[in-house]
Parts: sequence; C-alpha cells; structure tokens
Amino acid sequence: MRALSALVLALLLGGCAAPTQPPATSETIPAPSAPTPAQPRLAADLRAVAADLRDNHDGEVYAGAVAGTRAEDLAIALTLVDGRTLEVGRTDTRFPLMSVSKPFTYALALEQRGAGFMRARIGTNATGLPYNSLAAGAIRPSTAQNPLVNAGAIATHSYLRGPDPATKRARLLEFYARLAGRPLAIESAWRATPRAQTYALAYQMQAAERLEGEVEDAVSRYLEACIVAVDVAALAHMGATLANAGIAPGGDERIITAAHARDVLALMTIAGMYEDSGRWWQRVGLPAKSGVSGAILAVVPGWGAIAAYSPRLDAAGNSVRAALAIEQLATRWRLHGVERLLAAPAR
Repeated sequence: MRALSALVLALLLGGCAAPTQPPATSETIPAPSAPTPAQPRLAADLRAVAADLRDNHDGEVYAGAVAGTRAEDLAIALTLVDGRTLEVGRTDTRFPLMSVSKPFTYALALEQRGAGFMRARIGTNATGLPYNSLAAGAIRPSTAQNPLVNAGAIATHSYLRGPDPATKRARLLEFYARLAGRPLAIESAWRATPRAQTYALAYQMQAAERLEGEVEDAVSRYLEACIVAVDVAALAHMGATLANAGIAPGGDERIITAAHARDVLALMTIAGMYEDSGRWWQRVGLPAKSGVSGAILAVVPGWGAIAAYSPRLDAAGNSVRAALAIEQLATRWRLHGVERLLAAPAR
C-alpha cells in the first residue's frame, strides 16, 4: 500500500523522487516540470487547435445556460507557472464558473478546516453516478460523497468559516480573486431560481450529518459561487496556482499550502470530469474540472494550466470542443501525467 501511494503521488507530480531522499514536507513537495516548448510554438499550437475545432458543432448547450451564451464561442488560454499567458479565440467572453468553482471552494475549506476534517465530513471517492444524483447518497453503502459533485459541494460551502453568511461569501470571493490574480464578482444577472433537486441534495447531506448549519445558507452561497464571472485567462491563472503548488504563477505569494494543492489535484483526477473522469485520465492524463457553462480547466503540475471554453456539451455534461482542445494540446506538448512519469530519467 505504501508503494502504491508513492506511485500515485509521483503520477500527480509528474516525476519520481529518489528513494534515498528524505520525505518532502507539506511546503516542499517536488513538482518536476514538463519540458516547455518555445513560446512561438505554444502560440502556433493554440491557433492550430482552435482552427481545427472551428467547424465542430457537436453537443448541446446546457438547458439552464445563462443569458447571452453563444453556442459557437471557443476560447483557450494557457498560463505557465512563470506567469506567462497565451490566449486564442473569443477570449473576451465572460462565463460563469459553475462547477469549476468546486475545487477552489474545497481548497479554501481545506485551508480553514484541515484535510482530515474535510475527508471525514465530505468524502473523496467517485460516486459512479451523475454529478447531481440523489441516488449517490441513497443506494451506496456510504453516505460520503466528494467535493466535486453537487451534494458534496453544497456541504463544502457549509463548512467555510465566518461569523455570518456575508463574511463567508466575501472571504470566498476574495480567495477566488487571489487565485485569479484579478478582481472577480458574482454576476447578479445570472441568478436563477434554485431547483428542488438542489435543496433535496442539501437536505440529504444534512440528514446524513454531513452538512453544517442551515440548508438555505449553504445552498445560497453554493449557487452564488457558480455564477462568479471569469474569462479563460482568469481561469487558467487559477489553475496555474494549483500547478505551482499553491503559489501564484510568476510570483512568490503562497495562496494554498502545497499539501492542500496536492489534495485538490488528486480530487480533480478522481472526479473532476463527472462520470467521464476515468476515460479522461486515460486519454489526457491531467487533473481537470469541467462545468456545464462549457468551461474545462486542466492542470499540469509543476508546469501550468489550460482553460478552454465552448458551451456545447456531451452527454456527461463536459464541453465537447474544450475537451478536444485540451486533449490535442496535451498530446502535442506531451503533458499526460503517466507519459511524463515514464519519460523521467531513473535516479
């Protein structure tokens, strides 16, 4: 079991630690970087992939898409851990974070409550069921979920600390903004009436003693996190902070402890792409999180992050063109986590 745990950690970090070295502390976990192609090639590849996908019209826009959603939008951004950002497509398009907010909310909960507490309260395993499934908390042997499905995400919001809901909301938004390297705001025009199923999931978690405080408060703040407006550059910067072990790309500000950044990336590997997470890991090999707005964020530990946006979704709720864009770029740049591990020289 110890050997297996070491292998999983190495896969996430993209390299192997020499067995004779002392174990890393939570602030010095190594994250070997992938080789970085020259910037002109990175830019050329971004343009080529966007051009290749221009005429792909597969998928359907989410039925609850916010006003102003344009089905044919496509935007991609790459942010490296040194702070450089490259963009292509409709990069001025703003879209709601939706479920891509979940890893970052979980990161703040880890910072405030600790990893052991959050694992015990929410769980970490994939449910094997859709992200909004009531059955996941009813027919499985455990009532535990994970922070990247709706039930677990709502409960995660309930554990954020603050003297009142307004303070909790402000602290989360400020945390998102630090990760993005720019101010962010809730887009009030995107507010929608909560669905009955959302409340049902929250009450289910409360009944299982996995939600703290009032259901109405947790649901309200969860839904507000979903409508924080970003563009692909802001989202890629957020992902690059995870890639940089919790340090802002191009700087030295630590926003998330390295151990908690690792835990978030592990969760994104397990359940970030809904029921398609296993296929995604095999084909693309990057921790990722998708949202029904059409955004996907993929993180390359020690190297950077790719954010792609296109509103048409597949049956699992993942953007068709955003997924293809990231897969093609990961192939071109040889970013697959297992491939990076196998290519690392023995030490």
